[in-house]
Amino acid sequence: MSFQTKAIRNIALMGHSGEGKTTLAEAILFNAKSIDRIGRIEDGNTVMDFDAEETARKISISLSAAYAVYRGVKINLLDVPGFFDFEGEKTSAFHVAGSAVIVTSSSGQLTVGTELALDLCAEKKMPAIIFVSHINKENSNFRETVNAIRARYSHVSIMELPIMEEGKMIGYVDIPTKKAFDNDGKETAFPDALKDEVNTIYDKFVETVAESSDELIEKFFAGQAFTEEEVKNGTKEAIKSGLLIPVFAGCSVKNIGVISLMDKIVDVFPSPDERKITKAFAGGEEVVIKCDENAPFSAQVFKTVVDPFVGKLLYFKVLSGKISAGDTVLNANADKTEKIGILYILKGKKQESVDVLNAGDIGAVAKLIYTNIGDTLCAQDKKVVFPPIEFPAPMISLAVTSAKQGEEEKVIQGLTRFLEEDCTIKLNKNIETGDVELFGMGETQLDIICKKLKNKFGAEAKLSNPKVPYRETIKKTVQIQGKHKKQSGGHGQYGDCWIRFEQYPEGDFLFEEEIVGGSVPKQYHPAVEKGLRECLLNGVLAGYPVVNIKAVLYDGSYHDVDSSEMAFKIAAHNAFKEGCEKAGPAILEPIMKIEVTVPDAFMGDIISDMNKRRGRIHGTDVVNGKQVITAEVPQHEIFKYATDLKSMTQGRGKFALTFERYEEAPPAIAQKIIEDAKKNAAAE
Repeated sequence: MSFQTKAIRNIALMGHSGEGKTTLAEAILFNAKSIDRIGRIEDGNTVMDFDAEETARKISISLSAAYAVYRGVKINLLDVPGFFDFEGEKTSAFHVAGSAVIVTSSSGQLTVGTELALDLCAEKKMPAIIFVSHINKENSNFRETVNAIRARYSHVSIMELPIMEEGKMIGYVDIPTKKAFDNDGKETAFPDALKDEVNTIYDKFVETVAESSDELIEKFFAGQAFTEEEVKNGTKEAIKSGLLIPVFAGCSVKNIGVISLMDKIVDVFPSPDERKITKAFAGGEEVVIKCDENAPFSAQVFKTVVDPFVGKLLYFKVLSGKISAGDTVLNANADKTEKIGILYILKGKKQESVDVLNAGDIGAVAKLIYTNIGDTLCAQDKKVVFPPIEFPAPMISLAVTSAKQGEEEKVIQGLTRFLEEDCTIKLNKNIETGDVELFGMGETQLDIICKKLKNKFGAEAKLSNPKVPYRETIKKTVQIQGKHKKQSGGHGQYGDCWIRFEQYPEGDFLFEEEIVGGSVPKQYHPAVEKGLRECLLNGVLAGYPVVNIKAVLYDGSYHDVDSSEMAFKIAAHNAFKEGCEKAGPAILEPIMKIEVTVPDAFMGDIISDMNKRRGRIHGTDVVNGKQVITAEVPQHEIFKYATDLKSMTQGRGKFALTFERYEEAPPAIAQKIIEDAKKNAAAE
């Protein structure tokens, strides 16, 4: 079963978590006879939410795909998690989707998820439809919901006005034709009570549609009525160009309004060959790849799923040409050939084998050796490389350890497998602190990864705040004698050095010598420096590395027989310890530069919160209509800022964090750091 490019629609289901995306997918699949019943989130039996953590938490946590064939058109549904921690899944979906259905509840408000989805559609120039679900729910309000959305997005317009009776949707008025239909799509009597409202909505609707072409705009200003065909064609063009985002109503769980939505997906959303062209690189030159079945084959992998039994399943979109089971293709990124075994089309966790996939279609393949997310697959004799998928950078890191002693390697190996599945998580060993740090978009995401680690690989991990890489330094100049003298029969040990310790802001450490008259022979100078460098690893206050210190060897003495490199190295150790204790030792803490991007309404709260974290505000700016607050803040105060920022802004805020410098910690903070270090040392 293969579909021509024009008979394909790739749809991302977007919106706030819990608004009904997965339930809408169930209804679409049911109406297309892809499934024989509509599953329920509460029962954990939906097609799209099949992961154990999804059924347990009753939320979508991974991008899932399924297809429905309706009116001869293959609708590839991409169910996008609405929870903010799974931003990477949204990135993958938008990379391959041609259009979006934004699902929102009829709560009378513009939800954050709807706002973010509409902003992203505008940014990516992606055609979109809004489906107002839960229309039959008590206290639902379709009109207030639309008004709340229109207050921010003026190009949003009602295309189907629900007909309500005793709080239930019994049909709808199709605005472009001004005809009434029941929930089964059969024409019915037009409700006179809605006549004036429908006329008002129609006028706004056609005014927006008129902007889709010069001919229609001229006709509009001339006061001439549009034909039904002109409205139909103008509507499709306006949606495709982003001038119009139409609104529909329904109740997915009762399968109300879904058939009509499916008709609009087929009729007004563009097929893959009608969307924007794709750019790639061939021989170092930028080229244009058209979504054409007759062109050389090319595709890009946008998602992987790791299974301990099946292996790695790769989701990909065919961007040109076609691919058949048994083909040998080139991985242009790895410059290696891959043998395509069985081709699959997806229905949640189920895979159905197919012989051919044409340009614009979405499928999956397993058991490829060299291929990962973002890689390009192409014809061997027509090498092209698509730009990588730009995933958001991780916003939080936590230290990860094994819950059971002796299973550290098992935990790390399991987490490493998940790196293939999610490009927003990273795993890194901090050489300085010894922590293995797991990076991601938020605490919920990292917690779920650890749960999946246990479910899939039987390895149990613990998460905690990572250690802060503090430093120690000195604030005074002192002159100290370091002496090592020992006699134990035969040759003794003798090393004597006078060292001046002082601040060195220009770098971590500098060793110099000012020996006059050979009081310490030159052959022992390297031993003194080596001894000092060994001491830099552990400061005298809390055992943190010592930085910004200069040591000058200016005097000393030696013994012709008993002096040795070891003796002078030990003497340097003694000098360093005493010198740091007397030179005003201090704790340095890492200071991070942070840029927080939020809507204007949240700026006051963000600045107030940053001040509580000992942050220093350096300035604010307006970028793309949002406030960008630049500040410096101690690293210790910012560990779980991703979680706190989401809470303060209802998920609307983002931030970027980079290391800036070290500076002295306040006395109370320094004392707490020293006490904690002593406790940890005692516990070990």
